[in-house]
Amino acid sequence: FDRHYGRAVLLLGVPFQYTLSRVLRARLEYLRETCSINEADFLTFDAIRQAAQCAGRVIRGKTDYGIVIFADKRYNRADKRDKLPQWIRQFMTDGCLNLSSDVAMHRARQFLREMAQPAPDSANVSLDAEQLRRHANYVSFESRSHVGMQAHPMQTVGVEPQPTGAEPP
Repeated sequence: FDRHYGRAVLLLGVPFQYTLSRVLRARLEYLRETCSINEADFLTFDAIRQAAQCAGRVIRGKTDYGIVIFADKRYNRADKRDKLPQWIRQFMTDGCLNLSSDVAMHRARQFLREMAQPAPDSANVSLDAEQLRRHANYVSFESRSHVGMQAHPMQTVGVEPQPTGAEPP
C-alpha cells in the first residue's frame, strides 16, 4: 500500500494452525519429545506470532502510522496479550481494551485525524551536519585516524588507488 492506503489491520480471531495436519502433528511430537515443549504453548506462541506479523503490516516505516484492531476477547487475557511483542503491548492499555464499536470508531477517527496533520518542526529529531559535529558523541574521521588505523586507499578523495609497489606519478 502507498501513502494513506492500508492504515488499518483488523484481526478477527486468533490465527491458530489447523491441528489435524500431519506435518503439524509431527512437529508437535518432535517438540514434545526433544524439547519438552507443551503442544498448547507452541500453538499459542505460533498464533500470537502470526497475529503480530499481521499487525506489523500496517507499519511500513518509522514515520508510518496505523490502527490495529484485535477483534477477539481472547486478546484481553494476560496469557495471550503478554506474548505479543512490546511494540504492540505498549499501546494495549486498559483504556483500549473491551471497547464498544461506537467508542472504537470515535477513537479511530480521532487518532487518524491527529496523525494526518503535518508534524511540527519541533518534532523533528534529526540533526543537521553542524549539530552532529557539535554533539558530544560525535567522532570525526580525523580523530579516529590517529588511533593506529590506516586509511584505505579508496577513502582518499580524488586520488586513484595505486597498484602495490608502484610509485605515484
